[in-house]
Order: sequence, then structure tokens, then C-alpha cells
Amino acid sequence: MAALLLRAALDFTYVNYVDKFFRESLSAGVFAFAGIGTLRLLESYVIALILSIWLAASLYCRWRPSGIALLLYFVFVILPLSSLYGLTDAPASFVYTAAGSFALLIVVTGLLPETQVPRLGHDLVYLGLTAVLGICVYVYGWLVLTGGLGRVNFDLLSVYEVRAEYVQRLGPFLGYFIPWQANVINILILCYGLHKRNLWLLGIAGVAQLLLFGMTGHKSFLLSPMLAVGVYFIWRRRNALFYIFAGASVLVLASYVIFLATNNHLPPSLLIRRLFFVPAANHLIYYDFFSRPENSFVMLSNSILTPFIQYPYDAPIPIILARTYWGIDFWPNVGYLGDAFAQFGFVGMFLFSMILGVFLRILDSVGARLPTNLVAAMLATPAMAVTNSPLFTSLLTHGLIFSLVMLWLLRGVVRRASAIRGE
Repeated sequence: MAALLLRAALDFTYVNYVDKFFRESLSAGVFAFAGIGTLRLLESYVIALILSIWLAASLYCRWRPSGIALLLYFVFVILPLSSLYGLTDAPASFVYTAAGSFALLIVVTGLLPETQVPRLGHDLVYLGLTAVLGICVYVYGWLVLTGGLGRVNFDLLSVYEVRAEYVQRLGPFLGYFIPWQANVINILILCYGLHKRNLWLLGIAGVAQLLLFGMTGHKSFLLSPMLAVGVYFIWRRRNALFYIFAGASVLVLASYVIFLATNNHLPPSLLIRRLFFVPAANHLIYYDFFSRPENSFVMLSNSILTPFIQYPYDAPIPIILARTYWGIDFWPNVGYLGDAFAQFGFVGMFLFSMILGVFLRILDSVGARLPTNLVAAMLATPAMAVTNSPLFTSLLTHGLIFSLVMLWLLRGVVRRASAIRGE
């Protein structure tokens, strides 16, 4: 019921705000409000209801950390996508395939057995901790030495100037190490500090993340600790899904009320348009482009198969779509299902869902000996990337694979500490 409340809130704010003020910019006018057709709207609610029940039943039968990845994708992509299907002329073929692919993801993470995780020896634990310390020293050392402290800025309205200067001075491998530092290492320290109620760890994580935001200008670095803390406390409750659905509904409706009271577009533009509808609309844009016979599927020629398959376009996919639909250069990212369609069509959506499901099941196995809410909180930020980034980019650049490594290392550290205490 809470999921349906969120869906109703999304419908209401889409019709009364998003379509009214952002019709052209949201999806370049390709999928705009087409009036409310009773049968199609009812059909879209049936899709949302079935997937809500399926997701809830799967998670409550096996409460697992990877469930946060499923829940985030459902809230920020699948539910808004069902809303767009009910209110616009979004294609049924893509929406139903997306729903089926998401259902497959739920099945894979819920039914696969737990895998055996080899124990890390003491030498590997120390080597891993040394490598993590080396990443920390390199990230903060490079940023400071290249003028990071001089450009520290905490004004959200000036982040793009800071980011432009930071990008010009990006060092080797920092495109990977900085997201790992912000999305995994600092968040792990924060979550472990919450678990141990250690104020020193909490302070270190907070200052480290604040500095990283100030020196790079990435707003997500400022918001990710809030997401992690929220998940840490909510995920240990058995009715966590209700709190998340209901909380998202309050967020959506409150931002619209603020707009009505103040005529300030910033809260609803960020919290309704950008957070919920832009990811879903971008999925439809990707489908619209790559469903045309003249536009070839990419077939991972822009990723791991680059040496074997020629990339068919003269610019990255997001730039091609931005030029085609909006006539300007920017970077309209898409979640893993939209990218999967761009790579291999409908087959790719099911294939990538299986790959992601197997990976999440391995994550559950690695984190099985750790507190479930701690693992879920640590995974929240990398998992959020799946709603806005291709699967393999999320796995590598945004830190999902690195999260697995860090959980494995944490598991070894905890076992080592228990052995020293004689437990």
C-alpha cells in the first residue's frame, strides 16, 4: 500500500508539476503527458502492484543486504517508469520487458544459494589494509598538492566551477580511486563507526567526506553519507520497506507543497523531476533511439569488447543522444536496463539482470557474517549508481566490485579481531 501511495504521489506531481514546467526538457517532448486513459492507467498500477508484492515477498522471505539495490532501482526507476507508462504514450514493449527483467533480478538474488567465501589469511588482510591506506594517501595527497585546499568550497551553487578546476588536474587512476574513496572507503568507516558507536571513526569519516566534496565539487559525495546513515538505521527494521516507500512519498509531496507556498522550483525540480523522473525518462529515450533500425546496438564495443568490435558512433552514447534529442552536448546517463537495451536490445536487458543478480548474490555471501544493516548501508551509494549508470561502469568505476573487496577485507579484519580476543 505504501508503494502504491508513492506511485500515486508520482502521478499527481508529474501531471501538475513535471509535465507542466519540464515537458520539453524531460524527454525532449518525445513522451509527454497524453491525458489519463482509465484502462492504461489501471494497467500501469497492476504492473506496479505485482512488482511491489514480488519485491516485498522476496525480501521478507530472505532479508539480505542486496535488497537495498533492488529497492533503490524499484523506487527511482521502475515505479516512475510505470507512472510514465500510465500517463504518456511510453512503449508497452519496453515497459513490460523492464518489468520482466526486474522480476528476473529479484528471482536471481532471492533463489540462488549462498556461495562459499574463502577466508583471507593474515598476510592478505595486512596487504589489503596497506593497499586501502595507500589509496587514501594518494587521493588526498594528490588533491592537496594540486591546489585542493585552495579551491575548497561548500556552496552548492558554485560546485561546477570547483569541479571544472578539479577535472583539469585529475591524476592517474583518480577517476577510479576518488569514487572508491567517497562511495566505499569513507562510507565503510562511517558505517563501522555507527556499528561500534565510535565517535572517532564517525568524525574521521565525516571530515574526510566533507573535504572530498569541497575539493571536487561532486554533490553526491555530500549526500551519500546521509543515504548510508538512513539505510543503516532503517534496514534493521523488519518493516523497512514501508518506511522507505512512505518516506519517499512524503519527500515528493512536501517538495511540491514547498513550491506552491514559495514558488521556488529548486526543491521539486531536484527531488521530483531529477531524482525520480529523469532516470525513468532517459530509459525511454535510450529505447526510442536504439529501437530504430538505422541505429546499431553497441554490443559492448564501448566497454569490455572494445578490442574486438568496432564502435559504431563518432561520440559516446550519451553525447549522441543529447545531440539527437536536445540539440546540445551534455551527458544524459541511464540506468543499467536502458544501457542493456542499447548494447543488445531486449535480450541484453534480461542478460544484464542475470549478471547483476549473480553479483549481488555473491555480495550477500561475502557479507553474510556481518550485520545486515551495516552491509546494506555500505552498498547503498554504489547501488544507487545502477539507477543512473551502465552496469559495468557501476561495477568498476562507482565501486560495486570494490565494495565486495572491502566487505571481504572487513570480514577478515573482524575474524582476526575475534581470534585475538579469544572469541
